[in-house]
Amino acid sequence: MNLINSNWTPSQEENNGIITKTYELINEKLRHLKAETDCPDQFIYKFVGAIQKEWHPTSCQSIARNSRKDFQT
Repeated sequence: MNLINSNWTPSQEENNGIITKTYELINEKLRHLKAETDCPDQFIYKFVGAIQKEWHPTSCQSIARNSRKDFQT
């Protein structure tokens, strides 16, 4: 499976449910981080970018997650 070219799209239920809730939770936590530390927005931008890199399909973390999934089925 080519993970970079995956055609997966969420269902309407997923989009209106877990995806929206996750988006809101992440933003809430980032606002809390900003309030607690008074860090600049640039720090939060780079922080989110570091997390994003961990979820890139070719990252070691992503490959390991998908490898574990392959062995479970």
